[in-house]
Amino acid sequence: MKTVVTHQSVDADAVTATWLVIRFLPGWKKAKIRFVPAGKTLDNQPVDSNPEIIHVDTGLGKFDHHQKNEFTCAAKKVYLWLKKEKNIPEKLILALERITDYVTENDHFRSVDYPQPTNDRYNFCFSPLVEGLKSQFKTDEEVTVFTFKILDALLQIMRNKVRAEKEIKKGFIFQTKWGKGLAMASKNAEATKLALKMGYAVVVTKDPNKGNIRIKAHPSKKIDLTKLNQEIKKIDKEGDWFFHISKKMLLNGSSKNPRLKPSPLSLQKIIAILQRI
Repeated sequence: MKTVVTHQSVDADAVTATWLVIRFLPGWKKAKIRFVPAGKTLDNQPVDSNPEIIHVDTGLGKFDHHQKNEFTCAAKKVYLWLKKEKNIPEKLILALERITDYVTENDHFRSVDYPQPTNDRYNFCFSPLVEGLKSQFKTDEEVTVFTFKILDALLQIMRNKVRAEKEIKKGFIFQTKWGKGLAMASKNAEATKLALKMGYAVVVTKDPNKGNIRIKAHPSKKIDLTKLNQEIKKIDKEGDWFFHISKKMLLNGSSKNPRLKPSPLSLQKIIAILQRI
């Protein structure tokens, strides 16, 4: 029976490496997961001697990284092998590369070099969550299987981010009295968030399929979209709009309220109003 072996008291690297094998290696979706003391192999067999057994982050085999002091990890080794063997769909390569970059960085405790490394925000990251889960489950298998769901979610998040970067590059940059604005066709909520993180004062997106428009201003800048809200409602008699109490968000539909009627206004029209007010 196909079996993935990793070390007891699993960490982010061990879980991610196991997840990569089970999710992406053809024929290993139903593989059994076994746990051994760190550095050991299953039943003390020679590592990598049985093609039905894959050791990750233990056993000093091809998917372990404790033989040399190199900046890598088990997850990175598994990812690179799967990529070389063309077992990873092209659309997932960049997302998985970033996930395994994070795991490598964390496995070498590079978080000590993060800005404000003692800030509580880092305790909400993937690796600390894996450690916390050990207190919530009785076995390593329970921790591992539960963490697979987190990794599935992280993969989707990174896919959204990669797509957002491409959409931002295709966007139209314009000038407002508050600074640079960005307009783009996108149904990806991450695109707006990423653009604001990049420093744009105002970001306008229009869903290319449904037509809904979302306008958001940078939360730390002194921006008031009240005038924009007034001007849009004068000319748009079809779309439903929600003006947030912060005065920094003007929304014509969202995942939280998909019933709002889409606006017929174009991105160019919204840009013109923003430049005029």
